[in-house]
Amino acid sequence: MVDETPRPWPRLGSEYAQDLHLFQPRWDQMRNPRTGKVMARLVLETPAWVNVVARNARGRYLLVRQFRFGSASVTTEIPGGVVDAGESPLVAAKRELREETGHVAPRWTSLGSVAPNPAFQDNRCHHFLAEGATLEGALELDPGEDLCVIELEEGELREWVAQGRIDHVLVLSALSRHLDLRAELAHAAQSAPPTGTSGQEQG
Repeated sequence: MVDETPRPWPRLGSEYAQDLHLFQPRWDQMRNPRTGKVMARLVLETPAWVNVVARNARGRYLLVRQFRFGSASVTTEIPGGVVDAGESPLVAAKRELREETGHVAPRWTSLGSVAPNPAFQDNRCHHFLAEGATLEGALELDPGEDLCVIELEEGELREWVAQGRIDHVLVLSALSRHLDLRAELAHAAQSAPPTGTSGQEQG
């Protein structure tokens, strides 16, 4: 059997561009092992992310609704955010759940991690399941946040996925490691709007 694994591209040098707050752009001089040509390739150095599939003591799922600048729409997501310097993913997940929903949970399970966009980002998003969540206090939002918390039964959650009302890929990735959503995602794909139109929920 022929080994068809692509060879790594040697990095010959790097130069940083202006810090973009959420990302640190880095231009790498990379040599294509197939052609020998040196090419500039962009990498966005990005902190690790976390998101949390959270169920409260009644078994209902905790979700957050917020305006997203990229899609210019209100989206429905699970709690999540950036892993701060010095934090472990689990500590960050617990902090984000508390800050964004006011809840704490006694039982935590790792659902693994994924690469959000390995084409030009170097980070991973860590998924967690939090069970038995109870309300501890008010939300602790950053100055740039404005969100509300909703609770959904499992059947409602599945319906929202099938309707495309939950379509953030990292949210679906985490949920799919907890629930079998193949039927709901298939239905969402069949009812998706034509290419070039917006399918984001507008609130």
